[in-house]
Amino acid sequence: MGAAPANTLHVLAHLTQADFLERFRRQSFLVIVATAVLAGYLFVPPVDSGYRVLQVGVWRGVYNSAWIGLMFGLIAALHLPFVGFYLVKNAVERDRQTGVGEIVATTPIHKLVYVLGKFLSNLAVLVLILAVMTLMAGVMQLVRAEERTLDVPALVAPIWLMGLPMLAIAAAMAVLFECTPFLRGGLGNVIYFFLWLITLISVVSAFAEEESGLAQPRNDPYGYTRQLADIQQQVLAVDPNAELGSGLIMLTDNKDTLLWEGPRWPVRVLGQRLAWTGIAAVLVAVAVAVFDRFDPARSKRPSRSVAEPRPARVPAGSSAREKGMGGDAGATHALPVAHLTRLARAPGRGQFHRVLAAELKLMLKGQSVVWYAGVIGLDLGCMVSPSELVHRALLLAVWVWPVLIWSQMGSRENRRGTEHVVFSVPCPALRQLPAVRLAGVVVAVVAASGAWIRLGMTEHVTSVAAGLVGALFTPALGVWTGSRRAIEAVYLLWWYIGLVNRTPLFDYAGATAGEAASGMPIAYLVGTAALLAVAMLGRWWQLRR
Repeated sequence: MGAAPANTLHVLAHLTQADFLERFRRQSFLVIVATAVLAGYLFVPPVDSGYRVLQVGVWRGVYNSAWIGLMFGLIAALHLPFVGFYLVKNAVERDRQTGVGEIVATTPIHKLVYVLGKFLSNLAVLVLILAVMTLMAGVMQLVRAEERTLDVPALVAPIWLMGLPMLAIAAAMAVLFECTPFLRGGLGNVIYFFLWLITLISVVSAFAEEESGLAQPRNDPYGYTRQLADIQQQVLAVDPNAELGSGLIMLTDNKDTLLWEGPRWPVRVLGQRLAWTGIAAVLVAVAVAVFDRFDPARSKRPSRSVAEPRPARVPAGSSAREKGMGGDAGATHALPVAHLTRLARAPGRGQFHRVLAAELKLMLKGQSVVWYAGVIGLDLGCMVSPSELVHRALLLAVWVWPVLIWSQMGSRENRRGTEHVVFSVPCPALRQLPAVRLAGVVVAVVAASGAWIRLGMTEHVTSVAAGLVGALFTPALGVWTGSRRAIEAVYLLWWYIGLVNRTPLFDYAGATAGEAASGMPIAYLVGTAALLAVAMLGRWWQLRR
């Protein structure tokens, strides 16, 4: 009776281990770990720097274990689930593309075991990154040396109690999206970005009441309000009239500090954090319910079948014995020698405009009527709307609508396994790569043409010029990496910071009329040239391999 459960656990452990090791050996994992270390270093600025992280009013906590643990806990709870989702959302899809899924479908492995193994491997990858961040937190306390005594419980508790539940949810969301047919592709990546953004904005906006500015301790998904309320009470004890507004990253030269030792973590709060982790179990259960277990009958793609061998064609002029009309069946005969004739070069072949047209057709292939209707609707809406509305709202939609098209540039060959075919054409770096990028520019121009016409009619010439630079820059992001998920994550985040929040440094398309007249378009034009040069070097390296 106990053999079957033991065997199931054995299979689950092997599935988890194999998938984790495959991810661990990737270069992308090392890049994410290095990025986490760099972010940890920047998130604890020197005491005399011009910016602060995690400030309440004008007060900053002394860099002791409790304060640094809270800072790294915010990274783990707010930002790591966003990056981690795009990092681990490829386990099931990789099995589909490599054919491993077909092998799994022929085995007695239950889909619950398979989905649970993928979830556990996702979580293991994210937990390893969380462990690296925890180690980095202790290092940064010693590096800044404002408080040299390491209090391990005060340092570790906020990082893991805040980060682990959110990472478990992100790992489960990745599995759920991969098991759901309409969410496993680029659309799911975009939807997750907006879900993460909406959750972040709704929780952060609910941290404080409008009247008093005091945070109310509640069971929020990030576990932050309890600690923020404790910091605010300590600030009021020092200065009853102090401002209590909090911010994560602020440019300031204030030197006011307070010594915060961290809150207590009663059993009730620990249970609340465990309950948030339980949401991951619910998401995994839903993923098991919708998972098709690689059944071709439930997939839109036709199943592959083994082609029947064609009968050998008998060359004309063969003898009756060779044709099988008589004679010794066991006799061997010499095969005719094939002579190859060089094909004449057809006039006009290999012209750049043909390559561009082909790339544009591939880029737009499979787009639904809804997508084309959206492009036409946005163009017409921009042309008949006031220029202020175009700047505030319509431009935001214009620059996010084609994201699923831009993200496939540079990754289509990897996903379809056609690198050898594409790279064997004449001048793949000097002809095919610029054609891909220019096709993305054409899509950007078509999507933004209505807005540019309206802004040109209202004499916003600088905004139009900045938009043209954005049309060159946006496709350039899509050709320097082979990962579609990475491009979608980076671009959507860039779009939110630059266009939605009107941050001048990230405003690549002149969404704000005042910023379009600054020198940012020139900077982005230079950055576009640099990205294209990097892409050319990357393609040259691929060809050398």
